[in-house]
Amino acid sequence: MVVDGERLKTLVKGAQQQVLLCAPFIKVGALRMVLSSVDEGVQVRIVTRWRAAEVASGVSDLEVFELANERMNTELALLDDLHAKLYLADDEGLAGSANLTAAALGWAEKSNVELLLRVVRSDDEVARLLRRLKRAEPATYAIRSEIEAAAIALSAAKLDEGQDISDDMEILQNSAWLPRCAAPGRICAIYEDSQTTSVVEGTREDGLADIRDLHIPDGLSPTEFAEAVRDTLLLMPAFKHIIDRIPQGLTDSAGTTLVTEIRPDLNQSNAALQWRIVRDWISVFFQRDFEVAPDSFVTRLRSR
Repeated sequence: MVVDGERLKTLVKGAQQQVLLCAPFIKVGALRMVLSSVDEGVQVRIVTRWRAAEVASGVSDLEVFELANERMNTELALLDDLHAKLYLADDEGLAGSANLTAAALGWAEKSNVELLLRVVRSDDEVARLLRRLKRAEPATYAIRSEIEAAAIALSAAKLDEGQDISDDMEILQNSAWLPRCAAPGRICAIYEDSQTTSVVEGTREDGLADIRDLHIPDGLSPTEFAEAVRDTLLLMPAFKHIIDRIPQGLTDSAGTTLVTEIRPDLNQSNAALQWRIVRDWISVFFQRDFEVAPDSFVTRLRSR
């Protein structure tokens, strides 16, 4: 089977004039692999985002700055609220869920389950995104240095020593963070209208707190919102730990035990409730990959 990374290399190899590589997370190794297939005379525009917390956690590499500068006809731009993944070679392209990383593109031993679909530049949604990408600002050495310094500081920070750290890293380093909203299927409605009456007040407040914790930017469409939540949940250590256990099959009992290990402050009843909330979030935001068996309630890989 041809992995998405090879499909992407084939796409950009055919470019005659320009290539666009747009993804919030870019690793320098994967970028080097893709650029190796682009003709030297082709203009390349790379659009990504740099957040100190994400650099500190290893999901993005600042070294893409040097790689872009080394190549002629290459521009690197930054857009802080970027969540879209789009790859264009002249008028042909791929769009979907895959970031520009080895794990997302199928080049890693343990690769993600991703989706990239064929698109063309003239598609309405593609054209709309390209207009929004015009807001991206050129990456500079000063910005790179600032983000690097912040990432180093965040990596060294210790929550239990009471040091001042940014909200982003506080969430990422709080390995016990789990969602609190018991109605994840309604959280997009809460995101779109913080005063919505479609849910009870307590659920609305929990949903708003989760949205703040996950740092979801304003103005996303429902599809973009779901992708942003999914991407960010995979950065949360406790949630990712649970996701990694699903291929073995998770009963409600096993899930509750996992939650108890993560949150020893919870009694058995509250741990069971927290597990059900996590299970529901998985059902909503990871429904392409996982399912909850209707009879046994075992959370498992989705049947193909």
